[in-house]
Amino acid sequence: MKIYPAYDPPEYREWQPDPKVMADYSARMGEPEIEKSLQSLGEQGLENLYRGLIRARIHDITLKRWVRTGVITKAWLGTGEEAVTVGACHALGDGDVVGPMIRNAAATFERGLPMEESFRSYLATGDGVTKGRDLHFGDLKYGVVAPISHVGDLVPVCAGFALSFQLRQEQKVALTWVGDGSTRTGAVHEGLSLASARRLPLIVMVQDNAVALGTRRDPRLDDSLRGMAASYGVTGLECDGNHILDVHACVRQAREIGGDGEGRVVLLA
Repeated sequence: MKIYPAYDPPEYREWQPDPKVMADYSARMGEPEIEKSLQSLGEQGLENLYRGLIRARIHDITLKRWVRTGVITKAWLGTGEEAVTVGACHALGDGDVVGPMIRNAAATFERGLPMEESFRSYLATGDGVTKGRDLHFGDLKYGVVAPISHVGDLVPVCAGFALSFQLRQEQKVALTWVGDGSTRTGAVHEGLSLASARRLPLIVMVQDNAVALGTRRDPRLDDSLRGMAASYGVTGLECDGNHILDVHACVRQAREIGGDGEGRVVLLA
C-alpha cells in the first residue's frame, strides 16, 4: 500500500506508546467519577467517544493536506487536543449549548452538524451555513454557537445563553472553551463575573496548553488558573485534557452542578 505523508505523517506511523503515560492513564480508570462515566456510557457510549476522536483527527488531516497542497492557505487544528472537545461534548445533554473555538471544530459535528459544513466554510462555497462569507460557522439548531475570532469573547455570549436557561427554568447548561492565554482578556472575566453574580449554569473549560498569542507565558500562570474559580466564588474542577474519560467525568460533574442550580463552573484541562 502506498503511504501518503499528508494522511500518514511520520509522527503517526512511528508513534510508540510511552509506558509511564499509559500506566498513569490506566491507573486513573478506577477513580469513582471515571467509573460513573464508564457506567453511564456503556459499550456504545465508549465506541461513540472513539468514533469522535477518529472524526476529529480525520477532519484535521484533511485540512492539513489541503494546506500542504495549496487548496487553502491556513487552517486551525485541534490535533493533540481532541479529547478535551470530544469528551466534553459527549457529557452534555441534548438541549445544552456549546461555544467552541476554531481549534474545537470537532464540537460542531459531535453536536450534530455535518462535518462537510467545516470543509464548505474553509472552501468558502456558497452552499454552506455562512454562504461562503466566513469560516467561523455554527448552527443554533444544533446548539452550536459560531466561534468568534477574538478568543475569549464567547464566555459572555455563553453566559447570556446560560441566563436564558435560568430565566426559563430549563435544566440546561452552556459550555465554552478558552485557552490559557485568553484568560487574560476582559471578556472572559466579564462573563465569569456575570455567571458568578447570577449563579448561571455556565461551564468554562480552560485548555492550558501553554500556547498564547500576544500573551507572555508566566511561570505563575498555572497557579493563577487554579485559583481562578475561587476568585469568582465558582466551582473549580481539574482534569487531564488528554484523558477523554477524565474530561467526560469532569464535564458530567459540572453539568450536574449547573443543573442543580449551583451554576458556574470553571474546568482546567
